[in-house]
Amino acid sequence: MRSSFRGMRLLALFALAVALAALPGGDAAGEAPKRAGIVVSFGGGRTTTVCVEFAEAEITGAELLRRSGLSLVTTGGAGGAAVCKIEDVGCDNPNDCFCHCRGADCRYWAYYTLDAGAWKYSNVGASLRKVRDGDVDGWAWGSGKPGGGAQPELRAFEEICPPPTEPPPTLAPPPTEPALASQTVAPTLAATAAGATELPTATSTPAQTERAPAKAATKTPEAATKTPVATNTPSTEQGGDNGLDFPLELLGFGAVAAALGTVSLVLWRRSRG
Repeated sequence: MRSSFRGMRLLALFALAVALAALPGGDAAGEAPKRAGIVVSFGGGRTTTVCVEFAEAEITGAELLRRSGLSLVTTGGAGGAAVCKIEDVGCDNPNDCFCHCRGADCRYWAYYTLDAGAWKYSNVGASLRKVRDGDVDGWAWGSGKPGGGAQPELRAFEEICPPPTEPPPTLAPPPTEPALASQTVAPTLAATAAGATELPTATSTPAQTERAPAKAATKTPEAATKTPVATNTPSTEQGGDNGLDFPLELLGFGAVAAALGTVSLVLWRRSRG
């Protein structure tokens, strides 16, 4: 039983190791895409450049041209794939890829690679060429012969694939200070309180001035001292007609004490009887 459990544990560890090995590494997942450039010269001063991104360590020259997005007509051969037509220049029939190459007048798509800042005629087809990050391939349409033909315009990798520009950081708006909100609210509350206290004085002062201007100043304090008397009215109403103002808590405590005394008296009489 113990050996069977140990075998199952080893099998689980082995499966975990295989799964971890199949996961992509952290550095590869966050690695920037690789880039390579293409220069296509159609003749007559017309040239197109394309920067192609790829995630692989290397791709073929034919795949680089295919990923450029240009319309193509290609065919296979012993030396690799041959390009018959790019965009609107070349031969439409892949079975007659060199339709413009007849005798001394031979026009075709010549394939070059950029090496040390200069074009180098490729001795292999595009499908056999290995393109890596920072490489540049060139295609030129024109007259030539095997081993040499028309050359594309010379363009550096930095011209075709400029460094990516990062967008400027977005500045967050400055936080609002809570103190400003409290400062604006405080005068409003103060003004409201002041208005509430001044309203009775403003309404009562004209009436007193019209009746007796000389005695208006003496009656105002008396009215202020009589104000607490009005607040005692609910207490006298709760006390009843006899004018007693006992709290309800004391009355409840007295009732409980009387009940306990009655019970104690009854029990004492029973014990004596």
